[in-house]
Amino acid sequence: MKKTLLTLLSDQVVPSALFISSLAERGDDVFVITTQKMKDKSKISDLGKSLHGTHVIREIIVQNEDSISEVSKFLDAIRWQEYDTAFVDLTLGTKIMSLAVHSYFRRFDELYSRPRVSFFYQPAGKNCIKRIDADDVINPRLLSLDEYLSACGITAINRQEACIAAPEITRAVMSEYSERWDNAGKLFRKLRNAKKPKLSPDKSIPLREGEMPQIILQDGAEWCPTAEELHLMQCFCSAAHFDIGFITKKQIEYLSGGWLEEWFYHKVLETMPELGPEQIALSLHIKTRAGLENELDVALVNHRNAFRHAECKTSLESDQSGSSFLIETLYKQSAIRKNFGLTSSSIIVTIDKIKGKNALDRAQDLDLKIIHHEIIYDEDALKRELVAWLK
Repeated sequence: MKKTLLTLLSDQVVPSALFISSLAERGDDVFVITTQKMKDKSKISDLGKSLHGTHVIREIIVQNEDSISEVSKFLDAIRWQEYDTAFVDLTLGTKIMSLAVHSYFRRFDELYSRPRVSFFYQPAGKNCIKRIDADDVINPRLLSLDEYLSACGITAINRQEACIAAPEITRAVMSEYSERWDNAGKLFRKLRNAKKPKLSPDKSIPLREGEMPQIILQDGAEWCPTAEELHLMQCFCSAAHFDIGFITKKQIEYLSGGWLEEWFYHKVLETMPELGPEQIALSLHIKTRAGLENELDVALVNHRNAFRHAECKTSLESDQSGSSFLIETLYKQSAIRKNFGLTSSSIIVTIDKIKGKNALDRAQDLDLKIIHHEIIYDEDALKRELVAWLK
């Protein structure tokens, strides 16, 4: 049986990737009908990367997407009668293009003995592929995180391959952070952001008095931790089971706030244990087609092929000025989310207490969630928020 698949393609590439990867078999011919504008925006290339090049994509490029006759003319150029079956996905494209494709193929069963045509559609947010001329519902395959990102025109540069500390250590840090380690975390952020020493993955520095290297801050001032500050840093380092004589760049990043990313990462896996390593990433560095780079503290594709990402901040106040940058963080996350399709959702995780209702109202207006101090230390509330966000 010779089979072909045809999908319309627009700005949202994920539905086409789901349709093809779920219904196409090796050797099937795959056609994509789209506009020159979408081709110029590399949407066909994004689709091919998401499919790992497993299928040769045959392009049908329409100049005027509002012309039914032009769509029909391009479809006429294909010898469809060579196929036994044809699966047609009407999810994407403009309404006119979708109507034109449906109108073109709907009478094939009356006019020709082959191919047998089936029409499909993916309702927004439902994670299913419905056959519109029957009652069949197909559950699409689960995309990996990299496949999803590729469909959005995003490249995963690198990610943190393993947690720095064991989960039980990170839980202990969380339980004591607000009362015991908050100031220590600020001191490690100073060290992490210093101009000198320039931290590198293959070198370590000691935290012992008289052995520490010279520390030059971003403003050029030299910083010599007091005996009290150094003792606090040493205690926090030891609490994380790190050697104060040989602390590494990764460990400094953990103590300056990376522990919150790891804590949230573990909480997500506790809430959704079915997530495999291909579906979730910690400290994911990405690059858009425009060359813009960002780091996503936790990113995942859930069991409904929807994208989720989290920004984790131990503090929402600037260590330099003391001013809050919560609103700035909210707008940044709202802007980033636009790169990941209609089903994406962002969350901000902070150990801070949110002062005033304005920030929470602004987050609601931007359709962003915030997990803050009061929720983190209320296990039931935390579970409810995580389940609602991850579903």
